[in-house]
Amino acid sequence: MEQSLLVELIRTLKSEEKVQILHFAEVPFFNNGPMKAHVVPLLAICLNHSWHLSEQRLEKQQVYATVFPKQSFVEGKIEKLMVEAHRVIRQFLLVQRYFRAENEFNQLFDFSAEVHERKLPNRYQQTIAKLQKIQEVGPQNSLSFYHRQFLLEFSKFEEETVRNQGKGDLNIPQTIRALQLDYYLNLLILINQYLLQLKIAHIEVPINISHLIEANPMPEFCIEESITVRINHEVFKLLKKQSLTAADVQDLFDLLLLFENDLEPKTLSDCYAFLRNLCVLTISADYEKIEMAWTLHELYKDNLHRGFLHFDGTISRSKYMAVANNALLIEEYDWALSFIERYKHELQGENKTKDLYRLNLANYLFRVGRHSDCLDNIPDSSPFVFYLLQGKRLELKSLYELRSDLLPYKLDAFKMFLSRTSTKLLSASKKQNHSDFANLLHQLVNSKSGDHKRCDQLIKRILNKKQSAEWRWLLEKAKGLKEG
Repeated sequence: MEQSLLVELIRTLKSEEKVQILHFAEVPFFNNGPMKAHVVPLLAICLNHSWHLSEQRLEKQQVYATVFPKQSFVEGKIEKLMVEAHRVIRQFLLVQRYFRAENEFNQLFDFSAEVHERKLPNRYQQTIAKLQKIQEVGPQNSLSFYHRQFLLEFSKFEEETVRNQGKGDLNIPQTIRALQLDYYLNLLILINQYLLQLKIAHIEVPINISHLIEANPMPEFCIEESITVRINHEVFKLLKKQSLTAADVQDLFDLLLLFENDLEPKTLSDCYAFLRNLCVLTISADYEKIEMAWTLHELYKDNLHRGFLHFDGTISRSKYMAVANNALLIEEYDWALSFIERYKHELQGENKTKDLYRLNLANYLFRVGRHSDCLDNIPDSSPFVFYLLQGKRLELKSLYELRSDLLPYKLDAFKMFLSRTSTKLLSASKKQNHSDFANLLHQLVNSKSGDHKRCDQLIKRILNKKQSAEWRWLLEKAKGLKEG
């Protein structure tokens, strides 16, 4: 039973939802299957069971005896009942979602169709007027706004065609305008996401999408009339650039600050996410662009303050590490440590041994020169290859700084790990970046302090491998070795 769709859904329910579902299941309209009389007893058992306790398993025969007393066990019968129970919970969740306050427009829109079919013209016009009012007073620069506006204008068009007396424009110009704004904004957001993906993944671009990217078919009136379209169009132009400057990013930052009160929170948050990604991509493409890291740091601080880096009160593993790493990159050590400590209890997916926190703390300890403490905090392993590699690099760098005799053995083990790592776990480019790091570190270990000729050759190799993992650190160590 533990692996069923029913239990999978039950595991996500809040305690108050479980109580509501039992009442919901007693309504014949929603619980109307052939085994409806037994759905509530089954739900009562499943909703009150402690599924998180592995030792408390529910056996089918035991459940069957409770739900079907005095009946012989029939294979497959309890599974059929579970399907009906699952349908009831699904309907409850859909009804609950539909009647949320933020769905008032959709509720009214569906009701307008109902009164229209029942031939209540006055009631229909009143409902349309309410819909118009919702559009006027609600957030007007979101994806949902433009889609709702199209639905509203189209419903007016349909009504005009019914009453058509050979005069007027049937509300067609307004409907087409609303359709264009809805379509082009969705198109622009999808293209921006696609352009972002192209920068981090090798994808063969279909001809139709390539044409859209190159042609930039955005009507000028959409850019002029919609702040959201204008901002996303600026993102589009930046994503098409081969190289960004701090000024490019700052201009978009200023534009968001200028219109932030006109955008709904989710739209604003999504725009800031694009902005942060642009900064990260620029820094990753050219590690010498330190000024971009300062711009990104200010963005992170701003977005943290406004909650844009959180979801349901938690911060993701990737964002936690990205914010800390960027602060360490610009040597804001005190701020980085404060951030790591402050948000360690809000981490999504953190385990009992606090591995994500310890990895970030180890990174901080390394950057401030506490290499032995760094080694003590690096987690032994991680189910996520990105964090596993981060830990292995930290270990190798710390052993180098400590002049440890273990370094050659650990470095050979790291090379072996890379050679055996599947391309499914690590992309070819990431694998190459880490192989470059291992090879350059090997050369660094075998170079003598003060040997200018060899050190110059090594520095040249490192400068030609800017995509190598830990590029800045390798360059710093090579230059230090040259100086003796």
